[in-house]
Amino acid sequence: MSEIEILNALAYAVDFARYWQAPDEEDLIFAHPEIVESLRPIAQAILESPHTSWWSESVDLANQRVVQKFESIPDSPAEPLRIRQIGDSLERWHAHMLDYEAQFVEYVKADPDRNIGGEWWSIPAADGVYDTTRERDGIGAMELMLEEDSPGFGYPRVWPVRVHGTPRIYEITCPADWAHLVDAYPLAIPAWRRFVWHETTGEHHNWFVPDWTAVVADYDAVHLTMVGYLTTPGIAIPLAEHSGATVLAGWNPDVTNWLCSDFITIGDTMTEWRRSPDGPWVEASSTPSPQKLPVSVDTWIPFR
Repeated sequence: MSEIEILNALAYAVDFARYWQAPDEEDLIFAHPEIVESLRPIAQAILESPHTSWWSESVDLANQRVVQKFESIPDSPAEPLRIRQIGDSLERWHAHMLDYEAQFVEYVKADPDRNIGGEWWSIPAADGVYDTTRERDGIGAMELMLEEDSPGFGYPRVWPVRVHGTPRIYEITCPADWAHLVDAYPLAIPAWRRFVWHETTGEHHNWFVPDWTAVVADYDAVHLTMVGYLTTPGIAIPLAEHSGATVLAGWNPDVTNWLCSDFITIGDTMTEWRRSPDGPWVEASSTPSPQKLPVSVDTWIPFR
């Protein structure tokens, strides 16, 4: 298999990652121990391929890209993007988490068996937190192909990201790395995640996520390796230091979430990408169109 064939297969699985609902029939089949054992040699062969040798690598600081997403063909010229400072947005994210946890506590008290939806991700979803992925040969950014529950934005622009200085980056390579991050910087939201994470894991726990207001004191960014993505998301991960568990949800493969924007700037040269319903992503020129205005990268937050 070529690298693009391997990534296309992974992209199909990534797009079906949904942490707010119970496993479907295929999920259950592929989790069966006999099926797992029969697929293990295939997985081993893929991980031994030279095309996947970078899957265990840490963040590639010299090769980061940010994706600007459009719902339709952009009708405005490409103006250089500028980094938006994070300011107090992590503090506002923290207050938002506590407010909603208090609301869900009341919901649980009123009806413990009631199934209530809500936020399911554990990303730092705060204004000014940028997410980047690396470029590969023929692929402008990994995020073009590998995006969980992709909303289907078909007209993206990809911009180079320059990393300055020596940012402190936490690497997630396996479930233990994610658990350690949550244990070190815990934020308990058991009521808020009670329903959605029970759907995907089938388990009830005292749920935790990282308190990103505390993480940023020690780390400027958090990177999820490709192997980390294959091993960590969507499962209940027990904590060692706290009585509870956590779920890594809403993270894309190879993504780096920048909690501090002081170390990154966006370059002036971008590339536009297109794809057909059944075709690959290809670099293309933009076509002026009087359709919808673009979604600016400096204001877009990956709310699902």
